[in-house]
Amino acid sequence: MQKLFYSILGMLGVLLASTASAQNINYLTAKPLSTAVTASLRNVSTSSTVKVPIITWGGDMATVLAKEEGLFAKQGLNVSLFREDNFTKQVSKCLSGETPYLRGTMGMINAASEVFKKKNMELVVIYQMTWSVGGDAMVVRSGKNLKNIKTVAAQLYGPHMDYAANLFNKVGRLNRVSFKWLPELTLPTVDTRGKIVDPVSAFQSDTKLDATMCIIPDALMLTSNGAVGTGAEGSVKGAKILLSTKTAGRIIADVYAVRKDYFDANKSKVMNFVKALMQAEESIRKVKKSPSGTKYRSLMSKSAEIFFGASQASADAAALLGDCEFVGYNGNVSFFTGKGTSRNFTTLNREIQGAFKSMGLMTGSVSLKSAGWNFASLKGGLSSAGSSNAPVKKKFDKQKVTSKVEEKILAETTSWEEEGTLFVVEINFAPNQSEFSASKYAGDFQKALEIAETYSGALIVIEGHSDPLGVLKSERDGDSKQVINAKRQKAKNLSYQRSQNVRSNFIAYCKQKGIKIDESQFVAVGFGTKTPKYNPPKTKDEWAANRRVVFRIKQVEAELEEFVPLD
Repeated sequence: MQKLFYSILGMLGVLLASTASAQNINYLTAKPLSTAVTASLRNVSTSSTVKVPIITWGGDMATVLAKEEGLFAKQGLNVSLFREDNFTKQVSKCLSGETPYLRGTMGMINAASEVFKKKNMELVVIYQMTWSVGGDAMVVRSGKNLKNIKTVAAQLYGPHMDYAANLFNKVGRLNRVSFKWLPELTLPTVDTRGKIVDPVSAFQSDTKLDATMCIIPDALMLTSNGAVGTGAEGSVKGAKILLSTKTAGRIIADVYAVRKDYFDANKSKVMNFVKALMQAEESIRKVKKSPSGTKYRSLMSKSAEIFFGASQASADAAALLGDCEFVGYNGNVSFFTGKGTSRNFTTLNREIQGAFKSMGLMTGSVSLKSAGWNFASLKGGLSSAGSSNAPVKKKFDKQKVTSKVEEKILAETTSWEEEGTLFVVEINFAPNQSEFSASKYAGDFQKALEIAETYSGALIVIEGHSDPLGVLKSERDGDSKQVINAKRQKAKNLSYQRSQNVRSNFIAYCKQKGIKIDESQFVAVGFGTKTPKYNPPKTKDEWAANRRVVFRIKQVEAELEEFVPLD
């Protein structure tokens, strides 16, 4: 993905940043967007041409395609596109009536909703475009992880606010992290007069930063092409990608919103706008299947011209396209109605607003609205609409992954528990218990489900663990090696049976809830007595704590040669 344009951008950014020192970093004070935008609320322009914002993101290529293929025109809309990556400016243009539309992530739109509330106006979210599934990342210094990071650099009012918030919320450390905010998302291409204005350059210069949020081309540069940074060519020595949205695939949702006054007065036009985007999404899926075709090359060239100001940067446009997952009609039904997923409009609003208030990015709760579409009326002209009963596409080869997991556990039992582990959900059980009903463990299953959906690209290993007391007593009593080994094997078999039963009941729980999951994402293994929490257990509580099944959510991006997602 680090193509020619980004290579040039990176080199230019390094040269510009090299003249700045850590003392010249333009860190910003966190404050709600409602205090940063000063534009007045004015009526939306009555021009026959409606201006629509786009940003530099692969998902916006569908909007470009809708314009180029005349899909907006076929819906009776006269649309002109303008790129505006500065969200503060984009919000100002929407407030002042230059455009009725707002384009951003759910986090950005939530931040903007407070601006409009202050002006006695509401926003209506009308369409989800994509999920980020690889385009955004957290890069950390050597030895840093979600449990010990203290300082993080990120763009203020940018797409990584909700990403960072979700990560640290999940580990219960959001209030223990200091965010260092900067005005730009990526390396600047203009002379900043000695000032560092982006998280990437700040990470290169300020050794007090433990981590930075950045787009994937910058992450690759900082880590010597995704390995470990050598300190050369713009990389940071020892830096690595902790995880990207390839793992955290259900955090950053890109959407369109519209002013409520415009929505109320022009509901049919807004619906036609959404129809055109849905048709474009289907069209772009077909275009992507023929990368050597004329339509694909034309779209990449046009997108590169709009995004980067150079049609020759089509390879970089293609890289952006590969970093997002279009959701289309069926995805919008799920997102706005909650049918089939917990990662929906309501859930994201709740977690974003709660986190943003804690981070000083919002002052209070805002009732952000959705369009409330009758989705049946949006089906016309769509070939994939309503085909949501198709099975979830498998990401992993279960047999190969299970074999590799067991191999790694056998060789690296201690490091297995730490390396690549993002989150852990534990279930304790009674002696000799082998059944795990959804009714009894609903709370644990729900927690595991929510993490599994959020981190849709992660591998989730369901580990069965047994208490070692029986084996230890046999060793103390001088039983034969054969007897001791038989007890160990029996404990391992029982732990595997428990992990399999938990997996089966968890999957049944998801189906009962109407949530579609990728079953290949869940691998059951038995540890037996190999890694007890307490060895030996000295109390009844310690004995009980050893009897557990663990959902271990593993980041496997760095091990794709071993854990190969299926095509």
